[in-house]
Amino acid sequence: MSVRSLKVAFKKLESTKVLFKILSCEQKGISLVCDASLIVETPGVKNEIEIVQLRVFTQDGKYIGSWNSDKIRNQNFSFLISNAELFGKIQSGSIKVSGFTKVRIDIGRYGLKMNLPIEEEVKVGERRQSTQ
Repeated sequence: MSVRSLKVAFKKLESTKVLFKILSCEQKGISLVCDASLIVETPGVKNEIEIVQLRVFTQDGKYIGSWNSDKIRNQNFSFLISNAELFGKIQSGSIKVSGFTKVRIDIGRYGLKMNLPIEEEVKVGERRQSTQ
């Protein structure tokens, strides 16, 4: 791959976007069950999500738990966080979710991997529309 084609490829990657939205989140006993949507936009370049890693915090910043997966193949997925300290505490509060997704981008012979940040806040018990 020439320097010029590499420069063109990196120009395309400047507009890379991660659209992450939590569609719903409910507390069930000691667990939080959330449905989410994740879309990675790399205009003109193929991409593949390799891994998603999320950390969940209460509204005041207290760590609740983590979740990761390397099996996300479509844009909608669910994740579950279990923690005995959750029992009856967050039913109407908000949570903050932060983390990253590792994306393989089809550039050059071997491709390029990028870690792209994810961040979202949602009220427990709230339902939202998907990002399409």
